Amino acid sequence: MAALFGKSIGAVDDLLAAIASGSASAVALSLAAPSTPSAEPAPAAVGAKAPPAPKAPKEPKAAKEPKAAKAPTAPSAAAADRPIDVSWLDLRVGHILEAKAHPESEKLYIETIDVGEPEPRTILSGLAHYMPLEAVSGARVVVVCNLPPRPLAGIPSHGMVLCASAVDSAGNKLQTEFVVPPSGAQVGERVSFAAFPGEPVDPAKIKKKKAWESVAPDLATDAAGIATYKGDAWRTTAGPCTAATVKSGPIS
Repeated sequence: MAALFGKSIGAVDDLLAAIASGSASAVALSLAAPSTPSAEPAPAAVGAKAPPAPKAPKEPKAAKEPKAAKAPTAPSAAAADRPIDVSWLDLRVGHILEAKAHPESEKLYIETIDVGEPEPRTILSGLAHYMPLEAVSGARVVVVCNLPPRPLAGIPSHGMVLCASAVDSAGNKLQTEFVVPPSGAQVGERVSFAAFPGEPVDPAKIKKKKAWESVAPDLATDAAGIATYKGDAWRTTAGPCTAATVKSGPIS
């Protein structure tokens, strides 16, 4: 500090001498640019905390990949509607294990029938005026298995046994007999139709669409006694189903 003060006094003396000698410009220049002392770092304040380090910028989130669009599900063949025909019906080979008279009806027989399921079905048939019990028990038959259960004289019937009938000109039944599968057909086997392929539908749809009522008028035996639907024979792996004596008669 003393050196700086001494230098300043010397500069004044020089200025005065310059003024006296007429060379003030040189002295003015020396005063305009004094030497600058070296900068020293300011001492840190006692107890001051260091400033926090700057936070690293967050990385931008990766953009989510768009979800792949689900492929449309094609409707299954079973769900697609098709014209009502005999393929809607589940016709199976059955075996009547037992038959007995209905205690409250003179027309009905109560039949226990094996159709290839874990338990036999109870089916009621209005055959009492056409066949004796001994002709019914043990018979091999064709059963409609996908009709909704229907109470007959207080007992639910879980299907229908199909019979061919000879009728007079007024439509009255003169004779009725079972449509019979060939002896080699297995119990539970489904009866098929070459011209009408397709899987049977559920009982609710049979009822809703009145499928039985649509199909029944076209079920009949031909001139040889073979059971047909619109002329197409009822087929099993062992051959066609037949009625022994009823020719060209309706089946119901």
